Amino acid sequence: MDMTPNDELRYTGAMPDLREPVLLAGFAGWSDAGQAATFALQSLATAWSAKRFAEIDPENFFDFTETRPTISLGPTGQRSLLWPATAFYGHRFENHERDVILLIGTEPHLRWKTFCRHVVAVAREANVSCLVTLGALLADVPHTRETTLTGFASTHRLLPQLQKLGVRMSSYEGPTGIVGALHDAWRPTNLPAISLWGNVPHYISATPNPQVSLALLRRVAVLLGTPLPVGPLERHAHAFGQQVDEALKENPEALEYVQELEEQQEAEQESPVDAPKLIEALEEFLRAKRPPDENGE
Repeated sequence: MDMTPNDELRYTGAMPDLREPVLLAGFAGWSDAGQAATFALQSLATAWSAKRFAEIDPENFFDFTETRPTISLGPTGQRSLLWPATAFYGHRFENHERDVILLIGTEPHLRWKTFCRHVVAVAREANVSCLVTLGALLADVPHTRETTLTGFASTHRLLPQLQKLGVRMSSYEGPTGIVGALHDAWRPTNLPAISLWGNVPHYISATPNPQVSLALLRRVAVLLGTPLPVGPLERHAHAFGQQVDEALKENPEALEYVQELEEQQEAEQESPVDAPKLIEALEEFLRAKRPPDENGE
């Protein structure tokens, strides 16, 4: 028997006492190249020990043959099942006028309109003041340069603020994901909304990319007007860059390709370098370099 809408959205604890919080949202899947968006939000949830207070049950929103639950073993060998999660976490700042709600989830397969209505319902209940979604896309960019960010905003009034952050305005038209659907569902609230997207170097897309995660959170910190705990992420990003550099030193062809991307970016050329076979070889090379316990998508 199908769940009712009230069963699908569950509050796992009391609504946190938050002051006009900003809703920061990211979803694993189509809009999360290199896992950059969800990795960024998970790093905040960990640093803040953020409290989970609500969740959307996955039963009516996922095809579990496409996104399968996973089994893990506890210290005593007991098995537990982990389902695709969409969870809300609250964090209250000590010295800031607005707080934060983190929404960390996985892009659902089914009933997107209903799914988004649940998100908006939590936002209304929590008196959310603004929506900020994070995403990431594959691009012909080098990892050795500052991460390129694109984005969009719900009103023209917000565009200058994004431009000051070095965020390029997105002119994309075409198929969208749950981030696009959520922004569409958000419009009737008449509350501001912003989306930030990091460009992930396509040749290292199989590994969670802390460099892009860090770039996203640095912009979010400016939007919020308060520092964020990105110290661990900065160290992770630095080590990640060194690891990729070391891998490239062992592959002259791959290194030459990255140098071409650097030159292309510096010259602000729009046409990508056409090197599909080299890209495929480089992806395979870097995939083999990953530690065996890393599972990139």
